[in-house]
Amino acid sequence: MSANSLKNMLLSIENGKPINLLRFKTLIDSLNLGVCFELSDIRATKSSGSNYRVISLPTELDQVLKHYVNQIGDDRISSARQNLSHSHKVMGSYLLLIHDAHLSGSLQFSNMSHPIVIIIDTKGKPSYPPSFSDELSLDPRTVGDMELRKGKDALIIENRQLFLNWTQTKAFLQTRCQFSSSNYDVIFGAGNDISNSLHRKFLSDYQKLYVCGDIDLGGVTIASNLIKLLPDSLIEFVIPDDLEQRLNQVASFTKPKTVSDIRHICSHHVELYAVSDVITKTHKTLEQESYLYD
Repeated sequence: MSANSLKNMLLSIENGKPINLLRFKTLIDSLNLGVCFELSDIRATKSSGSNYRVISLPTELDQVLKHYVNQIGDDRISSARQNLSHSHKVMGSYLLLIHDAHLSGSLQFSNMSHPIVIIIDTKGKPSYPPSFSDELSLDPRTVGDMELRKGKDALIIENRQLFLNWTQTKAFLQTRCQFSSSNYDVIFGAGNDISNSLHRKFLSDYQKLYVCGDIDLGGVTIASNLIKLLPDSLIEFVIPDDLEQRLNQVASFTKPKTVSDIRHICSHHVELYAVSDVITKTHKTLEQESYLYD
């Protein structure tokens, strides 16, 4: 991040340490701070190579830089004062979850397929909605701990369309895939957002994670990131039983470079060997929305 680099350089100047003067100017110019200066305007003594110990900066430049650095902030909210909020992670996260999704569709659980929002704080601690605890007659003091996930699996659906069409997606997974969990929640993965480090504790409480993603580079990348995030968790990448046949119906071929990238990513995870093999064999990929066409 250029703002932090500038902050570190100014700290070095203050402590009498040498900096790369040319990089210093290039960095300041890239920030569009509205102050013009030349290297010759900076009083400095050569240290070695392109490194100089700065003795003093032009008054206007010094004032602008100090103001900017003091406004950078240390988190997303404070950094927004200088339009730098995107340089920091959001302080917390949330997940959309269908609780006890295996029961959805049953008459006695007709409302269970409606998603709830799990709020996760900056330390990764989850909180279920108050109304959720009331509905299930749960002690609010225990809601959010691992007891709600203990002994259960979770199906992570990366795609919004499949998540919104959960009933249809569920039917496909049960009839077309090797998905046989009898006790699970469904979590909307929102692409690679699912691998947010704040989700580690919440996801690790599940007995097993099933990942339903695109059969392509993006899908295996998301799965790979999730496996890296949760090295001790049991993770399965869900694919249709007739995947090769489905891929053969796709008219366009995937570029060799993309297939090579897919093979490289999958080679590090035994969980992804099967999907890698069929993509390598067919040189084709598949979007998961196609599952809804069945």
